[in-house]
Amino acid sequence: MLNFGFVPLLISIISLSCFLPSKPFSVAQGDDLIIHVCKITNDFVFCNDTIYSDTRAIYARTNRLILSYIAIQKTLNNTIDTKDVYLPSEIKSIEAGGGDPNILQGFKNCFGNYDGVNRRLADMLDELDSVMNYDFDKLSLEIECQVRACEKGFNGRSPMTKRNDNLIRLANICYAVALLYK
Repeated sequence: MLNFGFVPLLISIISLSCFLPSKPFSVAQGDDLIIHVCKITNDFVFCNDTIYSDTRAIYARTNRLILSYIAIQKTLNNTIDTKDVYLPSEIKSIEAGGGDPNILQGFKNCFGNYDGVNRRLADMLDELDSVMNYDFDKLSLEIECQVRACEKGFNGRSPMTKRNDNLIRLANICYAVALLYK
């Protein structure tokens, strides 16, 4: 069954974007924004695959606002899954089974770090909605700092490395998108 629930949001985004400058700084008119952004990131293939996994990507090629929403939503989906599903499950499992208290503390610290990431993503969405975008790039860097703090909290072998690495790459996409507004 097809889900058209995103259509009103897409129409709103496209309408709002008509009031934004049509030509982002340092990107020539008609250039593919996705390619431009992904070239700036540390992992072009990951960036390209991430953006194009969203059905709105075809519109994001020429619309920085839609591209911004895609990048933030992908990052938010990742953090919600980690904070609301993965971490509580791991914490509960260790508490029930008497696992390593250092790993348990690491997971609890990461829960707080990922909560901070979610707040920064909410701030990013607020900035997009208000058409300000002043701190979009700084917020992206703060996300990376939160993730690195999570990783450090395990003092060595972190069971969060793969998830943290993915979130760092997603934050890197958000940072590259933020540069479209500079």
